[in-house]
Amino acid sequence: MRSSLLVAATFVIGALGHARVLEPAPRKSGPVSAAACGTAVTKSLTADLASPLEDAIRKQDSEYNAAACELYFCRGFKFDDNKSLVKKYTSGQVVPFRIDMIARHTGYANVSVIDLQAKKPIGSPLIYWPRYFDNTLGFPNWPKNETEFSVSIPSNLPSACKTAGNCALQWWWYAAYDNKQHYMNCIDFTV
Repeated sequence: MRSSLLVAATFVIGALGHARVLEPAPRKSGPVSAAACGTAVTKSLTADLASPLEDAIRKQDSEYNAAACELYFCRGFKFDDNKSLVKKYTSGQVVPFRIDMIARHTGYANVSVIDLQAKKPIGSPLIYWPRYFDNTLGFPNWPKNETEFSVSIPSNLPSACKTAGNCALQWWWYAAYDNKQHYMNCIDFTV
């Protein structure tokens, strides 16, 4: 009985995703995202918001448009579906993050301000972990700053960040040392 419970628990844990941003509220899928990514990929992305992007990649079908979906950029979730979630921050403002960590896979991670038009980071990461979610440490030694941390909004952001749809905070984690999977969320903001 005990071994069957262990197998069942392992299956459930394996079926769940791995991590996602809970706060601040990240982008979510909507009709614009679904039109770009297709039904199967969208269903994969939304069925488990903490799943790696590679799970959705395996679901690509004829409805999937790689150029329009851009899975590796804000998880394929589009600004036009998330205008109501845009945050207003000020220079130097401290923004607390809370991560829902479900399964640890050792890798590296960062939070950066990204230019949504150029699709690249603006400056250096606001926070960087060279070894993130290290699964060799064991529960009592897991650093709290991997799931609860803060970043400060830079004072030298371009004026484009004053307009919604141009800048976002992106939490990005690549489990490079274990399962080689990507996880990310974007938080749209203006200054």
